[in-house]
Amino acid sequence: MSGAAAPGAIPPEFTIEVEGIGAFTFRKRTMRLEVQIGVEYSRLAGGAETPTDFLVSLAGAISVLKVLTVKAPPGWDLDAMDPLDDSAFGKLFQVFGALRAREDAFRGKPNAGGNGARAGGSAVTGVLVPPDVPPAADGPTVSQRDP
Repeated sequence: MSGAAAPGAIPPEFTIEVEGIGAFTFRKRTMRLEVQIGVEYSRLAGGAETPTDFLVSLAGAISVLKVLTVKAPPGWDLDAMDPLDDSAFGKLFQVFGALRAREDAFRGKPNAGGNGARAGGSAVTGVLVPPDVPPAADGPTVSQRDP
């Protein structure tokens, strides 16, 4: 077996320059890391039986970034971010969105958008759900048609 990666394969670590924030080096997802992400998500969600969409988005993004980040720019500290500073959420989702876009690019998937802050770094005001969050297991079905 050769030690060289196949063309188009995700390297074990890769670096992304996030505009206005800096360079991040991330690990390639593996099954073991995906389990660690799930464990971190569960810890952050605190065992909430029915987490809000906001909690799902926030804990999902933080858990992915905490587990996959190898190196972050000076001053980047998820645990020290001020939750009352709207720009903190924008930065967090901007970095998460850049990571997901790169992962999708490695896999040849187009970026579906909706991940990260709006252009100009303005605060995120809506609920952002990472594309890999599964739908609820039970509960009422929501129809987009008028009754």
